[in-house]
Amino acid sequence: MKYLWIVIFFLSPTIIFSQSEKEKVYILFNETSKEICNKEDGSGNLLTIKIYKKKSKGKKINFHICDETFIYIEGKSERDTCNIKILTKVKLQNLDYLLRKYNESEDFKHHVFEKIYIVEKISDEKFIKYEVYWSGEWTIE
Repeated sequence: MKYLWIVIFFLSPTIIFSQSEKEKVYILFNETSKEICNKEDGSGNLLTIKIYKKKSKGKKINFHICDETFIYIEGKSERDTCNIKILTKVKLQNLDYLLRKYNESEDFKHHVFEKIYIVEKISDEKFIKYEVYWSGEWTIE
């Protein structure tokens, strides 16, 4: 009985402080949108830019949403073409949601969520879902 209490004593912090389950997040990416946002240029000036911008180079695609970057690398991440009806089963989030969760967390940006997906509509019936990682502290674009 004494050994049982010792085991419980040593295992309880592990159980109590274990991380909660991380969520999968889906973000709608609309490069044709006319939405704009303000971005600081590094010298204190505010620039007005398009909120969605996509840059492809080789096997890498950078998805820029305002001043945040999400990176897809072919061969390391998955990409899937799906029927638009699937989107009714997931909740699309926006950048504000991601930033709020990040600010509540004490983790690096690329560790806050289990997975982040960029959802890009390609027709009225199909979209492409890219598994991306959120570029930030200690990551290289």
